[in-house]
Amino acid sequence: MKKLPEMPCEYCEGTVRERRVRDDYWSGDQLVIIEEVPVGICDRCGERYYSAAVLEKMDRIVSRRSKIKRTMKVPVTTFETTA
Repeated sequence: MKKLPEMPCEYCEGTVRERRVRDDYWSGDQLVIIEEVPVGICDRCGERYYSAAVLEKMDRIVSRRSKIKRTMKVPVTTFETTA
């Protein structure tokens, strides 16, 4: 996958640069965490930019659950019950 070129953010005057991040991906009611995702992130407002190729690969990763490396417990609560 080719590296995302630096570009101006469409929302502010920041610069979008590629970084590798941990990202959450929902498939129905299933949450999958994908690590080392190449994403363009604005250095000013934090807006994220995904290429079509990255989104397609994330879809493939989630559809092949046999490749899951590990699982972790995630606490869940609702907004109303939080103090």
